[in-house]
Amino acid sequence: MKKTHLSAVILLTSFALAACSPDAPQSGDSSTVESSQVQSEVSQSSETSETNITIATGKDTETTIPAAGTLVMRQLYTAPHGTKSFAAVNVLMNGDKIVDAHLDEFQYLTPGDFTGVPNSDGGFGESFPADTVLASKEQNDAAYSKMMADKAQATQTWQQSITAITDFTKGKTVAELEETIKALEGLSEGESPADVISGATFTDSLGYLQSIIDAATEGAVSIGAETTATDFKTAQLLGAPHGDKSFAMTTVALDGDKIAAVFMDEFQYVDLATFGGVPNSDSDFGQGVADGVVLASKIANNEAYSKMMAEKGGSTNTYAANMKAIQDFTIGKTIAELEATIGELDALGEKDSPADVISGATFSDSKGYLQAIIDTAKTAE
Repeated sequence: MKKTHLSAVILLTSFALAACSPDAPQSGDSSTVESSQVQSEVSQSSETSETNITIATGKDTETTIPAAGTLVMRQLYTAPHGTKSFAAVNVLMNGDKIVDAHLDEFQYLTPGDFTGVPNSDGGFGESFPADTVLASKEQNDAAYSKMMADKAQATQTWQQSITAITDFTKGKTVAELEETIKALEGLSEGESPADVISGATFTDSLGYLQSIIDAATEGAVSIGAETTATDFKTAQLLGAPHGDKSFAMTTVALDGDKIAAVFMDEFQYVDLATFGGVPNSDSDFGQGVADGVVLASKIANNEAYSKMMAEKGGSTNTYAANMKAIQDFTIGKTIAELEATIGELDALGEKDSPADVISGATFSDSKGYLQAIIDTAKTAE
């Protein structure tokens, strides 16, 4: 099992997806509306004492987690390192053990030195603070590591330190990692986190490890395949499967040549009065974004986003339910089988629905989401 990649696609979740047109939510034809199981907290804005910004991290403490033998992918949004960025933390679980972990951070940085996330040059980028792009630290490892070296005399790259932490968690239980937290808390002034986690030179190593623990115990849930395997190929990509006003993150695990688990979520600037923002939206990270909006996870805001879909597009199915339909469809299938499904979606007539091919998937962009999963799976190592 190897480390994940990042490039051009999205993730899976047990929440399910629902679709929209490039500029507005799209109508669906499912019958039930599922309420979001994520929790939020209200924080005070650093910009004004009169504006409350809700933070939605994607917590899910209600879903029943299956016993060992069934893969579970969980995702949570955290703030492990200061107030200028947020982290997307994804863990692959089998029972009480972490099989794989991935952590990326997103920060507004200088366009000339850093590459923005997908759709930075489209409608999504219109809400950025002036003269910045929203950048993935993993995708910009070389540039971000150079900045670390210039400003803080870092002796190794961002990716090397984060990989040391994620690799350390593999095969361990949450209880074992909580013991490691105690060891990190017990370090004296002259000691380094690398004395506890080999290769982890981040001063905030404790924060990153705690974020992985939190994702494993509280993150949004996507149920994967039943399996006896112990080794999986994994990958993560950023992409733009649905218009130019959002970007997506897709994480995939393969058992041999078959999809074993997937989690997908999208991020979009939406009305801060009705949506919860990603962590640190109420602090430095939220400074300078377009007036009246906040960067939000659609999965963490399933209820609010689904309501917007219903009002603007007549959708009768939630975003999460649609996403779940697509994700569930991929489990146990090979890339070749999913590419054949793309052909079936291409062949649909004007009056046909994607749900005729993928049961429960009423997104008009169902093909785009499925393609994102395929593209991610093709990069798995």
